[in-house]
Amino acid sequence: MGEDRRGLAHARRASQVKPLRGWLTLTLTLTLTFASAQSAVADTLESKNPFLPPGYGTEKPEPSKPVVQVNGPISREVEFRGLIKLDGNYQFSVFNKSENKSYWIMENQSEGGITVRGYDARSKTITVNMNGRSERLTLMSATDAPLPVVSSVTQTATPNANQPVLPPGLGNLTNKNSNNSNRRTVVPRRRVILPKK
Repeated sequence: MGEDRRGLAHARRASQVKPLRGWLTLTLTLTLTFASAQSAVADTLESKNPFLPPGYGTEKPEPSKPVVQVNGPISREVEFRGLIKLDGNYQFSVFNKSENKSYWIMENQSEGGITVRGYDARSKTITVNMNGRSERLTLMSATDAPLPVVSSVTQTATPNANQPVLPPGLGNLTNKNSNNSNRRTVVPRRRVILPKK
């Protein structure tokens, strides 16, 4: 009798498990079918979407490289004044004329809104990026020539080498004094008034 009970319990469990297995199989089948249908729908939506540009998703466009100019607007604001190589890394001296400030910037680094890239040792040029623009700057060369000095007084040839040349306004005064040697120019006396205590 004990075996009959066990057999009946086993039969009941088996009858309960069969519908559960069918339910799990059905759920799994529907889930997989739905997932594959979703991916197919997504593919057709992308391919038939009228709002996407032609060729969307087929290839990724390369980022546009900035046009490199020579002697453009950046060269009027920035000067490439020097470079140094330490442990295989280059540092560049860049002078910003508008800020009147100089920076030492490593290659592929940025400071003060100025980015330095691509040093060419043969032509001694660097590529500078500033305010979204890119330009090649050439290393400034040192010269031994003196700087030109602008003077406001023109020099004339001296008639007599012994006499010093006086500015035009003082020449008349010396002539008057030489004619009238008895007259002296009187300087008025200055009076000092002390504050009251």
